[in-house]
Amino acid sequence: MDKDRLAHLEQRIHHLITVTKSLTNDPHEELLKIIHRPGWTTPAELALVTSAVDQLIRQTETLNEARTGLLEGARSVGG
Repeated sequence: MDKDRLAHLEQRIHHLITVTKSLTNDPHEELLKIIHRPGWTTPAELALVTSAVDQLIRQTETLNEARTGLLEGARSVGG
């Protein structure tokens, strides 16, 4: 394999590690506190936030599936 391309892939994997670690610093615990404040939201705003939470759940599940597939595929190469 071309050394430059391998170095580029390694750089991208390091970047993936960095952005993945940033996901652990999320605001979700704060959201749990916010939604219980008196007068926090209207029915329309509740629907909007619920939709956003549902979308983030789906995206996170997809991310986890992609990461699992990536690792399984990489392990099987040359094996």
